[in-house]
Amino acid sequence: MSGKVALICGAGQFPLVAARAAEVRGQEVFLLALKGIASEGVANFPHVWLGVGQLGAALREIEARGIKDICFIGGLGRPEFADLRPDWGAIKRLPDIFRLLKGGDDHALKGVIKLFESEGLRVIGVETLAPELVAAPGEMNRLAFPAEMAEDLAFGHDCLAALSAFDCGQALVLAKRRIVALEAAEGTDAMLLRVAELREKGRWRAKGPAGMLIKAPKKGQDLRVDLPAMGPETVASAAKAGLMGIAVEAGRVLILDRAAVAAQAEKAGLFLYGFSRETQV
Repeated sequence: MSGKVALICGAGQFPLVAARAAEVRGQEVFLLALKGIASEGVANFPHVWLGVGQLGAALREIEARGIKDICFIGGLGRPEFADLRPDWGAIKRLPDIFRLLKGGDDHALKGVIKLFESEGLRVIGVETLAPELVAAPGEMNRLAFPAEMAEDLAFGHDCLAALSAFDCGQALVLAKRRIVALEAAEGTDAMLLRVAELREKGRWRAKGPAGMLIKAPKKGQDLRVDLPAMGPETVASAAKAGLMGIAVEAGRVLILDRAAVAAQAEKAGLFLYGFSRETQV
């Protein structure tokens, strides 16, 4: 990676944490913050505010600073074409943009990478920029992963892998080989709140803490632009749902502040475990 990197910033705190981590490593960062989406905290870094459709302006800002590496980070809902308000740089690329918006999310994200690579830029993943932001292998707090849940973890991971072809969610909740909930467009935290409601209404009957959240990327997913993520809200929602813990794929799921989130999970009585794709446990 070169000494300069541009971060295209969506919502949340991840762009700010990644930018700080990159600066600590001696990187020169420049943030392209999406208007109405990115956090106001981008003002603490060299930055510019741009609309989602201002592709031409984004490319000019990147070129003017001699930047060759770019990183996409932060939440961004799928935009409708009517909301893009494209500038001339985007208008010139409308056929490519229309193709992006026709497929599923994975198709669109891979298209975004190709669009920027066609301009001579290199798209890097967050794990390259700030490796401390991804899940570590094994137990991340002092609560051990229960050996009796290993079969459930393998079963749940296989389920997520099988669903990959349908380009839906990246997480599920299961207990004793029963799928309690699957993530779709609502996101992980909303899915967990749905699990809590199932408990309250007696649709999922479990005595005491039970089940776990499993989160992992889809098969074939390009992790440079779409790493699954979790943070304090996920832990709080998992606790509210009465789960025993959270298992995420090591090195392939973002955690906002790994040490703080691990401590929060431990305090809530939740294990936080990083499994590998090869062993699944």
